[in-house]
Amino acid sequence: MGEKFQCRECEYQATYKSSLVTHKKVVHKGQKFKCTECDYQARDKSNLGIHKKAIHMKLKYQCPECVYQATQKGNLATHQKAVHMGQKFPCPECDIQFSQKSN
Repeated sequence: MGEKFQCRECEYQATYKSSLVTHKKVVHKGQKFKCTECDYQARDKSNLGIHKKAIHMKLKYQCPECVYQATQKGNLATHQKAVHMGQKFPCPECDIQFSQKSN
């Protein structure tokens, strides 16, 4: 496993130095990325971009098999795998199956 970059102000560890720099700005210095079109504030540039595309540009990713619309390509892919392809992730401790590994 590679080098970890430890935050000196909390328990956070990053795999990349740039991630640690971003963590410090957002968590310890309160940096926010403000939307120029509304009051929304994001913790990072990528979330601000997602917000602008979804809310102000009305960009949606349409499922070709049903009425589902996602604001991010990854969410559409997760939907398609779970709903239309039947992908499930079993819980290692019980009999429940989930559509996302993170559940």
